[in-house]
Amino acid sequence: MNKELKVDRRSALITLSSTWLLGCGGGEELGAEPGFEPTAETATQALDSVPRPMAVSVVPDQMEMAANSVASATAPVPAPAPAPAPAPAPFAAPPANDGSVQFLSWDGGSGPSRDYWSQHLRLAWKNPGTGDWTDAAGKSQGSAPFASVAVPTAGLNYVFDATELVRRWVRTKENKGILLRVSGSSSPSTRWSGRQSDNPPLLIVTQADGKTVERSCIAFAGYSPTASNSYDTRAGLRTSELNSGILQFDLTGLSANLQSAKVRLYCESKTSSVATLDSFECDPPRFQLGAGGVKPTMGLSGEFGETNLRGHPDVIRAGDFSNLGDGVLFDGLNLSENSSNEQLPDPEAPGSVMFRGSFTPMGRGSFSGGIETMRANYDEPLRPPAKVEQEMFCRLYFFLEDDWLSTRDANKMAIGWNLRLGWWNNAQGGYWQATTGNGGARGTGLKLFAPAKTNGSSQRYDSWEYQGHSIRMEAGKGVDDGNPYASLRPIQSYVYNLDQAGSFGQVIRLGNGVIARGRWHCMEQQIKMNSVVGPFDKLGNGQAVHDGLLRTWLDGVPVSEVRGLRWRRHPEMGVQGPWINWYYGGKQPTERTMHYRMNHLVVARRYIGPRKL
Repeated sequence: MNKELKVDRRSALITLSSTWLLGCGGGEELGAEPGFEPTAETATQALDSVPRPMAVSVVPDQMEMAANSVASATAPVPAPAPAPAPAPAPFAAPPANDGSVQFLSWDGGSGPSRDYWSQHLRLAWKNPGTGDWTDAAGKSQGSAPFASVAVPTAGLNYVFDATELVRRWVRTKENKGILLRVSGSSSPSTRWSGRQSDNPPLLIVTQADGKTVERSCIAFAGYSPTASNSYDTRAGLRTSELNSGILQFDLTGLSANLQSAKVRLYCESKTSSVATLDSFECDPPRFQLGAGGVKPTMGLSGEFGETNLRGHPDVIRAGDFSNLGDGVLFDGLNLSENSSNEQLPDPEAPGSVMFRGSFTPMGRGSFSGGIETMRANYDEPLRPPAKVEQEMFCRLYFFLEDDWLSTRDANKMAIGWNLRLGWWNNAQGGYWQATTGNGGARGTGLKLFAPAKTNGSSQRYDSWEYQGHSIRMEAGKGVDDGNPYASLRPIQSYVYNLDQAGSFGQVIRLGNGVIARGRWHCMEQQIKMNSVVGPFDKLGNGQAVHDGLLRTWLDGVPVSEVRGLRWRRHPEMGVQGPWINWYYGGKQPTERTMHYRMNHLVVARRYIGPRKL
């Protein structure tokens, strides 16, 4: 790659609103459980009296401090009462016939927790705290156990029947696991030996021919309704009226035509009260790896062919990564010198060029490329947008290499959206210089008058300022505790919006989709701005309606639809364009070098879909 491609017209700017500097993450730990609850701002002052952000000039190691200064200096404004929390639409998870094994629990510390069946994959319980199960009558969260056994004393093995469950799992090939709960008077509690103890759980099966075989435990995972993190319960775990356990065995080679299946557990200790151990069938969520075996939905690419997309009236930008010059694929690009930054022939798509980048321990940034679909109106001295984009689609192919193993933090990646705007800087051919919307600088969604120097010395003239937001996709943390899903990652969006709980954006799980190392994925998102209704103030700021949309497809199959989002209070604010941003974590760099690839970027005004192979 040519050396001059590493920076563009913007990279020399080190003000708060510089595109690359605001590529930094939020202060919250990404992947933390966000309760996506809208909050009503309570200030009652007039819009004209909103304090202006401080003029701040920063250098790279001051980015977060400066962003927080702006966030704290921008006061909230009156807003309509919040609507119910945005939630993904009930997309039906497709059956997994792509070779992925569903429902594997884990007891090494990244398995179940209060809120998640899988902490690592961020797959949530339908019933946080208690977890989800089916009873012997087929009732969800029912009280009829498949088997019960009294536990009067410690230091003994206890055996209960699991024949019906094991037969079902062998027949359906869906080993969901046994969920264990304890009942009794005086809040009984029992501690059981784990699978790495001297007395591990054991499944004893009597086959159809009368022969007895034993199957080892592959997970004995415990969780608590009061703990947001997972436990390492490989040595042992405690069950009580609050704390539950998930028990799973290796069923390889078993036939559904078995005579009996019994579980043996060793009780290490217990409270003095009488306890009864009840067993239910765990009801874990199903994840979708890529397309999940479902036929993808084709769109523009399938209709016209990938090579014919450039120049199509519905296509804003399309191409491979062969030309990273300004205005070709991206309108603003910054590549970290710490990244590998390679343009290479794509063996999976002969004739095209992919980009290969990296994260390294020397820095958090890697790639930041923006596409500007809303430029300023130069006929107006305060530079409002010349055109407002209300809705857009973006599709990108990406590949996480086998060294994608860091466990320190999550990473921003793939498709993001720039809704920040800010004020129009006439320098370097003109561009929007953001003032809010990431790095802890919460946006108000307002159009404001910004006198010269309001946003630092680079703002040399009066301008309109639009305090918008950003969205970036991210994958959760890696794990190194032996989790069977260590090669998989959840897909989430890190969303700044008017209803976020604090200064930093919120992580929204995109359905139950997961991505894997070592394979290309086709990711597509659609964004639609929220409506704005009256009453309006003298600048045109109104009331933000809860009807913004973020929809996601993975490998051509829909995985998530989040409605009810709000980003703007002024109709001149819109979709500035996609933001392809690879940035590690929000706190510290990766502890290892790891690589990714990208190709086949398309931005359009209708659904694009996967390439037609």
